[in-house]
Amino acid sequence: MQAEQKIFKYPYSYALEMGRALNGFELSYTTYGTLNEAKDNIVWVCHALTGGSNVVEWWDGLVGTGKYLDPEKHFIICANILGSAYGSTGPLSIDTQTGKPFYQNFPILTVKDVVGALDLLRQELSITKIKLCIGGSLGGQQALEWAIEVPSLFEELILIASNAVH
Repeated sequence: MQAEQKIFKYPYSYALEMGRALNGFELSYTTYGTLNEAKDNIVWVCHALTGGSNVVEWWDGLVGTGKYLDPEKHFIICANILGSAYGSTGPLSIDTQTGKPFYQNFPILTVKDVVGALDLLRQELSITKIKLCIGGSLGGQQALEWAIEVPSLFEELILIASNAVH
């Protein structure tokens, strides 16, 4: 089953927890499989710090036909996080206020900022329930924060090699 890589463009100001804001942002995300009619087969994978949205590239032992996260059964979504170098708004993106890349002026992000952006993507995709959210390391922190922020969203969480606080 083919993966579909897409870009979510959020055109509004996005306030960040540390007091700054992004004048809009983009999130790269990849989907695998097909959303069923009941919309009850959604699996959201939150990646670790060095991961990207193409979960098959870095978690091929778990994701794929005949594997635990099977695109023949599940609609799998993995979104690249804000600040990462894999297609989402980050330090190399153009700062609309200066017309130049942010570089070291890119704002400090928190897990709450990352999750807020993921939740805006979720809303754009009209998703109201997620069967499973799974993440390791920073991805586990995202899943945990998201479950705290929107407690009725997930049926199941799998947190791997993660912690609640650094």
